[in-house]
Amino acid sequence: MKTKTTSKTVKKAAARTSVKAVAPERASTRTRQKEATRAAILQAALQVFAEHGYAGSSTRDIAALAGAHHALIKYYFQNKEALWREAVTYLFQRQAEELSFVPEPGALSTAKGRRQHARELLRRYVVYCARHPEHARLMVQESVRDNDRLRWVVDTFIRYTAQGAASLVELLQKEKMLPAGVSPVAMIYIIVGASQQFYTLAPEVRRVWKIDPTSDAAIEAHVDALLAVLIRD
Repeated sequence: MKTKTTSKTVKKAAARTSVKAVAPERASTRTRQKEATRAAILQAALQVFAEHGYAGSSTRDIAALAGAHHALIKYYFQNKEALWREAVTYLFQRQAEELSFVPEPGALSTAKGRRQHARELLRRYVVYCARHPEHARLMVQESVRDNDRLRWVVDTFIRYTAQGAASLVELLQKEKMLPAGVSPVAMIYIIVGASQQFYTLAPEVRRVWKIDPTSDAAIEAHVDALLAVLIRD
């Protein structure tokens, strides 16, 4: 009798331990699923907003593209305005992550090292534009309208990155890697336009030139062309 009682106790304890071990794993899986769903909605929102503009976009279209139930838009983001801001925040955070580049210690102490750093930054930017054409398309949609959304994006993200870009352009002009005597602001938009336009207008490029601008070969050729035109040895 004593043995049976002990056996039952051990089984109950084992069952409790098993539940405790599985519970965090299930919670972790649910968390990952929620994060994946939220990210899918944000990416879908960027694509829809970039293609149709804010006014022409619906949360139902965004949910459908994300493969998510429409009610999840409200669950995660409350409304379209909040979703737009969250999507743009996600966009600029991703840009910062993908363009982050720390050179080797001492690499910037020589003109050659600084030139290589500038070349790598430009290459990374072109690759980013190729991967995420929705960035430029969304900003074009908003920039043609001087509204509260544009002002929010500028004040929250663009103003600070633009100031950093201007400082870098001025440094490269002093180093004679970029043409001197050209307005840094003009140079910034020349670089941005030359980097983005090939991918922003990808459907036109495919139809006119019969090439895929997002192929690895086309991206590398575009990088080489920009480096040859912009960065002076």
